[in-house]
Amino acid sequence: MMSAWPPTAADAGTVLVINERLSIPLSEIELSATRAQGNGGQHVNKTSTAIHLRFDIRASSLADELKERVLLRADQRITRDGVVVIKAQQHRSQEANREAALARL
Repeated sequence: MMSAWPPTAADAGTVLVINERLSIPLSEIELSATRAQGNGGQHVNKTSTAIHLRFDIRASSLADELKERVLLRADQRITRDGVVVIKAQQHRSQEANREAALARL
């Protein structure tokens, strides 16, 4: 369900605000921590700092016409099943990668 604009204090931390007319409930976005890949020192490959974000467009509360517009995009991050998959691992902290993944969505 899309939240009313502007978000209220009760919405803080429960919705991702896209613009002044659209927000997505965080409950529709799956975030999981994984190990970062590549260089980064001794600590980086032992902790789960990277974030995998998954957002199922078809199962979301977005309006049907918006779902169709998004699904028609030629974007490699959208699977055939209509799931947006984003991996964020550029930061050293899990929280910073979480924010980066949400911003990219």
